[in-house]
Amino acid sequence: MNDPITRNINSSVQKTYEWLVDMERELHTGDRQIAYHALRSVLHALRDRLPVGEAVDLAAELPMLLRGLYYEGWRPTHKPEKLNREEFLRRIADNYGAPSAPDPLRFTRAVLSVLEMRIASGEMSDVRLTLPKDIQELWPSLRGS
Repeated sequence: MNDPITRNINSSVQKTYEWLVDMERELHTGDRQIAYHALRSVLHALRDRLPVGEAVDLAAELPMLLRGLYYEGWRPTHKPEKLNREEFLRRIADNYGAPSAPDPLRFTRAVLSVLEMRIASGEMSDVRLTLPKDIQELWPSLRGS
């Protein structure tokens, strides 16, 4: 089929695969399951830590399928959740959902690197500046590497 709806879906699937390939590269793994679960767990923690308006702005920048993943299970009441760095990383580990052991710091840095590559710099700056300093320090551009 070559109708516009099928093209949009196919395009979103392709973009999602590209994001997962980026995740695999950032994580130095060939395991797509690890890449997917890392991306999902960090996006959910980030979404829940951001004010609702900023969480929605970030979602608007994601490919359609990743936007659905991002919003999965989201309840915007009582957001943002006031998580410090330790709680943020613990949330990522708790939400990882794969059989392998989670590495939340590594996952966070990988996802933030991919977001920096794929999302407009102005939006990523808004996201970063909305977060507390101890979480901002996880950003690749602030680590000096």
